[in-house]
Amino acid sequence: MESTRSRRTILATGAGATLALAGMNRSRAFAAPAFLRSTPLEVRYWTSFSTGTYGEAQNRIIQNFMAQNPDIRIVPSIQPNYGDMAAALITALQTGDEPHVAILADVFWFRFYLAQALADMTPLLAELKVDTADFVQPLYTEFSRHDGQWMLSFARSTPLMYYNEDALTAAGLDPSVFQTWSSFAEATPRLAGGTTPYALGLAGGHPTSTWTMQGPVWAFGGAYSTDDFTITVNEPKTVGTGEFFQKLLTDKVATATVDPVKDFTTGLSAAIVASTGAIGGIKEAARFTVGAVPLPREEQIGCPTGGSGLAIMASASDEVKLAAMKFVAFTTNTANAAAWAQATGYMPVRTSAIASDPMQAFLKDNPIYRVAIDQLPDARHPDAALNLLPNGSSILNLGWDTVLVRRSDVQAAFDQAKADLDEDKQDVVDQLHEIEG
Repeated sequence: MESTRSRRTILATGAGATLALAGMNRSRAFAAPAFLRSTPLEVRYWTSFSTGTYGEAQNRIIQNFMAQNPDIRIVPSIQPNYGDMAAALITALQTGDEPHVAILADVFWFRFYLAQALADMTPLLAELKVDTADFVQPLYTEFSRHDGQWMLSFARSTPLMYYNEDALTAAGLDPSVFQTWSSFAEATPRLAGGTTPYALGLAGGHPTSTWTMQGPVWAFGGAYSTDDFTITVNEPKTVGTGEFFQKLLTDKVATATVDPVKDFTTGLSAAIVASTGAIGGIKEAARFTVGAVPLPREEQIGCPTGGSGLAIMASASDEVKLAAMKFVAFTTNTANAAAWAQATGYMPVRTSAIASDPMQAFLKDNPIYRVAIDQLPDARHPDAALNLLPNGSSILNLGWDTVLVRRSDVQAAFDQAKADLDEDKQDVVDQLHEIEG
């Protein structure tokens, strides 16, 4: 990664700076159409969920919506993953071929907000009388800004601490060792070299390393940045977090690999931090009994949100925006939020979905999922440097790889990350000033 490339260079070649396109509708005003159509209104929907359980669950939502709304036709188009989605949407906005609705990852949505490419959902939600207070608030407010709502959460996750119950029992330990990072560190010599070679598996050279380390950074009292983009990644408590985990690696009780989930399920490590969205795959692949607990504390709780939401494009007509909002509201309603969570392992985005009889019955039979849901009130959106800067995730990943894989000096690695993030943020700060004052 070339971390010193300017934001405008990055966005012009694939991440979105030249999205201020002629003819793009940026108005927050909304006027409901005053006429009826004789043929179904087409809503183009770009999704990253196309195969396996995710694809089946997504298709059920689409088909059920059209059955209940025969005047609207949802036309899905598949993008392989979140990164491809963002790149394709940038190109489409420049050529005028953009969809009406798109799934955007939490690390990509903000560049489209800056480009004023997203419709403010506030008047649409009001028109459809959607109960926004029913959304799990940390997942809802993450996409609120400048008196507007720019996405609705859909496929959302948090990290969990997964552990090998068989390895824990063989070591004469119980889940209480995960109460704090310090108590776990004290137990690592008993977990390493027995049933499992390592006590902890970390993500090294993997795109999720910065996200899975966000919780520990907060737990130790550190941060990547403040909400106003003051970069703090090289300050003592964040550096101390890096040193804490680097010591576990040096002591050979932890390992950093490119696929920690796979290595965990095959018995390389006794515990890992991984997404709640991986629950189903971990349970299916593991050769042992899988347990899960909330992320360990230290000075405080540290649990970041992750995943994606549904956005409506500002360029759509008012008629299409309303139809698109109907689909987004349907996709995230109580019944669908519960069904999607059960099918995929993502978090229910509505409190009524969590409380629903189907979800409660599911949680009774699948207690690991309850651990994830019980942790939700403690979750918050990642630091601005990670989620709101165009190259923030890549820069921070490089910093963590330098610390965890190369075992280089933590202070020097995070000093470099700060320098790169300070450069990366400048255009964002300038654009926010223009947009929000």
